[in-house]
Amino acid sequence: MAKRTAKPNEKRTGPLRCAIYTRKSTEEGLDQEFNSLDAQREACAAYIMSQRHEGWLLVPDHYDDGGISGGTMDRPGLKRMLEQVRLGKVDVIVVYKVDRLTRALSDFAKIVDILDEAEASFVSITQAFNTTTSMGRLTLNVLLSFAQFEREVISERVRDKIAASKAKGMWMGGCIPLGYRVEARKLLIDYTEAVNVRHIFERYLELRSVASLLEDLRESGVVTKRQVMRDGSIRGGKSFTRGALYYFLKNRIYRGEIVHHDKVYPGEHQPVITAALFDAVQELLASNIGDRRSGKHFRSPSLLAGMIRDGLDRPMSPSHTLKAGKRYMYYVSNEVGTEQSAIPMRLPASTLEASILASLRGAIRDTPALIDGAESISADDISRLRRGQHKLVDRLTGSRASTLRPLLLGLDVRVTVHTDHISASCCKERLLGAVDPEATWAMPSSRIPFDVPASLQRRGVEQKLRVDPTGETSIRDPRLIGLVVRAFAAREQLAALEITAPRDVRRELARVARASYLAPDIVTAIFKGTQPGELRSRKLERGELPLCWKAQREALGF
Repeated sequence: MAKRTAKPNEKRTGPLRCAIYTRKSTEEGLDQEFNSLDAQREACAAYIMSQRHEGWLLVPDHYDDGGISGGTMDRPGLKRMLEQVRLGKVDVIVVYKVDRLTRALSDFAKIVDILDEAEASFVSITQAFNTTTSMGRLTLNVLLSFAQFEREVISERVRDKIAASKAKGMWMGGCIPLGYRVEARKLLIDYTEAVNVRHIFERYLELRSVASLLEDLRESGVVTKRQVMRDGSIRGGKSFTRGALYYFLKNRIYRGEIVHHDKVYPGEHQPVITAALFDAVQELLASNIGDRRSGKHFRSPSLLAGMIRDGLDRPMSPSHTLKAGKRYMYYVSNEVGTEQSAIPMRLPASTLEASILASLRGAIRDTPALIDGAESISADDISRLRRGQHKLVDRLTGSRASTLRPLLLGLDVRVTVHTDHISASCCKERLLGAVDPEATWAMPSSRIPFDVPASLQRRGVEQKLRVDPTGETSIRDPRLIGLVVRAFAAREQLAALEITAPRDVRRELARVARASYLAPDIVTAIFKGTQPGELRSRKLERGELPLCWKAQREALGF
């Protein structure tokens, strides 16, 4: 048994209170009457007894961590002991070997800081060093480097062993899947539970929805695997959750396979369901995920989901916020895999979608662009084409998003949002097919572009793209139109009021009626939706409105 080369905490006077810390990485053998923790404690207690002439006294508390790795600080016994050190109730920590305390250099540095702050020390009874000297710390660092190396090598060996075992189809432990039991570390079919497994897979194909299946299983009383743990506690036996049910339906163990990372191997165990049933479930799951991402089943699906990207070629995904119980939809740049300096774009969905639809309607009406490059086209073809144009424009006007989205997907619409404009295009061949399915003239394959003027504006800490409605891409602002309507109504009410009317009523009506004095061409533009993009109802309500029509046009951006 090696002794320390120097006394810990030589500045202290009086008895040194010593705490013994013991640890074992695995639980194997801990249930024995005399285990490894007891052996470590007995050896440390004997060493402390041999140092009684130095004033060493053993504290009665036990600080043990059985079955916990030395590569982590998250150990109950260690935490309690370090807390006692901070409180000044422990002067010396005694361990059998330094790797019992920690196997990581970073954790050792944290422990030494705690000891230094409390003017405490620790001793390894089988290794000669003292943490109060620079040479002792150097020695300890060398020892810990080897301890950490040993732990990492052991981890690599365990990972290699697991990978090799799974490649042979062996089950390597963990939670026992529903429908199986374990004998001699092998999975065997539990035929009672296997009935429920097959029922879940078959029922999903019938209901075609995980949410519906979840409700069905709760009503029929089908629950998760019930297991009795070593300590007697019960795990499982509860209703499925949504996440657990998704994992269950994707678990390839039921197909008779073992998965290791992204590799799949034939398992030693027997499958509970057929490969055909499992594959059919995976196809339906993938189809439902695609429909959910594209918004197919939403009450208000995102019209441009999957069709829109920003100027940095980042996909823009649908998002929303709730304010006062109302949902506001947006398209937001996906920041995954981009530089942090790249500012994400966030666009109001309704404004963007209305702009794209308006621009697309203008492109559909552009007959010369549609027939550009056509060969052997007749007057009857042009007449039929124009009738189809009107029908398609009508379909793109006033329809619900659930109806419009398949139409846009069929036209292969693609949208790119830049800082100063929005570029969009659709497939010319598909557009002609939608306008005139009977068209027989030859047409080169190409795309028809249609751009939307826009400007980038900063609002607070984020940037938003504001569409500039002009011409065919006009957007009618309901709030702005409503304000003008209320203004003319307030003007009539104000004229009909008697002189004895309350002053606050007259003042409020006069405030609202200001917008009725707008120039006629400004009012017409508001009702058509061709007003400047920066003109909003708030600007008319709160800003000073000049009486001169020319000054109004300049102030409001006309």
